[in-house]
Amino acid sequence: MTLDEELADFIESPVMIIIGTRNADYVPEIARGVGVEVDRATGTISLLMSAWQWPETAANLASGAPIAITLARPSDYVCYQLKGIVTAARPGAGDDEARAGRYIASITSVLGGLGLDTMLAEPWQTDRELLRINVAPGQVFLQTPGAQAGRLVAADP
Repeated sequence: MTLDEELADFIESPVMIIIGTRNADYVPEIARGVGVEVDRATGTISLLMSAWQWPETAANLASGAPIAITLARPSDYVCYQLKGIVTAARPGAGDDEARAGRYIASITSVLGGLGLDTMLAEPWQTDRELLRINVAPGQVFLQTPGAQAGRLVAADP
């Protein structure tokens, strides 16, 4: 699935990133992401998260595993959820640490600008033991609070 430019821009903007997985017994786990990018040619999404901070979620990220990614803009609560399949998960490399650092600085600035004491957000914003997760999205849902919440926006044919 390819994502339109507007949605790709939203995904890469300073949004809160929640990663949802499940283990083999269908027990859910969540994590916070610390960076995301979209390959605009293929629609593949690459997420960054701390395997150190979220080890149970990291353990659920085998290739082929289902994943849900919720992205919410704190300034107005515009929110989307992408459901897809993990295509790869590996330790962060190259410029992943710098990308995570830029995300952390950006979302911290946004939250601070909205009046949040940024010390409250520090515990879930770490780049320790970065994990890069590649995802092939299959469905996109609008999750902004309101009458349209839950509406399917896009899906693989």
